[in-house]
Amino acid sequence: MDMKRSVIVIDDDEDTVRLFSEFLEEKDIKVVGNGYDGITAIKLYKEKKPDVVLIDMMMPNGSGFHAIKKIRNINPKAKIIAISGGNSYLIEDKLEKLSIPFIRKPFNIAQILSIINA
Repeated sequence: MDMKRSVIVIDDDEDTVRLFSEFLEEKDIKVVGNGYDGITAIKLYKEKKPDVVLIDMMMPNGSGFHAIKKIRNINPKAKIIAISGGNSYLIEDKLEKLSIPFIRKPFNIAQILSIINA
């Protein structure tokens, strides 16, 4: 039996975090932490060492990019999925350079699952 994948979900919108977490748990993915800003994302990553970080790009108190940089400093191979409601090519471009998949809201949960399970 293979281990459940562990994920932390970071978004400044609490409903999004809750929905995501419920979705993932239903799909047999273990949500080991929730946070609402970039600072928490970094802290949770250090504590929980999840397989995957699901993180919103547009957040107060430590943007997604700030968190991604710090997480990659901790583990250059960290698996990160960026999500955003913003339609910014700048964001997409930066993420591409970091080889981070970018998912726009409203999300396609199948797409997210396939990345997590890859």
